[in-house]
Amino acid sequence: MRSAMSMIELVFAIVIMGIAVMSLPLILTQVQNNNAFAMQQEAILAAKSKIGDILTYEWDDNSYDATAQRSYVLDTTSDANLSRVVGTTRRVGHVNAEDRRKLFDVTTNATAAGALGLEGATLNDIDDFNNQPTTISATLENAGKGLDYVFTLTLTPTITYASDTATYSNAILNNFTFNFANANAITNIKTISVQVTGGDQNITLRAFACNIGESTLLPSRPYQ
Repeated sequence: MRSAMSMIELVFAIVIMGIAVMSLPLILTQVQNNNAFAMQQEAILAAKSKIGDILTYEWDDNSYDATAQRSYVLDTTSDANLSRVVGTTRRVGHVNAEDRRKLFDVTTNATAAGALGLEGATLNDIDDFNNQPTTISATLENAGKGLDYVFTLTLTPTITYASDTATYSNAILNNFTFNFANANAITNIKTISVQVTGGDQNITLRAFACNIGESTLLPSRPYQ
């Protein structure tokens, strides 16, 4: 007796093949969506890493005092309520103690709004990154950088002053209005925007850095 495929087996085979063929567009669409999501996450991670790097720098080129080895609060011109209390090295809210955050002994302003950018060949502060794009790509892995990007990304930082307005009553803060848009004046907040382009991506992340200086470290003491 010669073996052969029955009609019902043939029908089942055709139905199964039809289902597989009909599912193929859905599978391809899902793969495409997954790839797009992965590329988006890669772009976001690159922007977050760039912002994290920028935030490790001084708030302003004039903030750091090499002699004292500490960062000071700078004088600003945006809001009298957030300015130096006349005749002191402090502003409202500062603790009156020598090793706490304070302003310089003489008036020292932050970099002018129209001058934010790289002052020399070395990156010293946050605004030095202004309009200094960085390109990263998969080829960097071959150069020993250890990166695994699957497409080229361009990261363009923009540093501006953010608008800040404060209202006090008897040294108590009543209201604070914040706007990350360019204030076009020296304020106490800088907006760090990083735009990521490439690989069909166009993503912008923002972070903020404040003019708060730093407290000095307490001297080390020997164990008793």
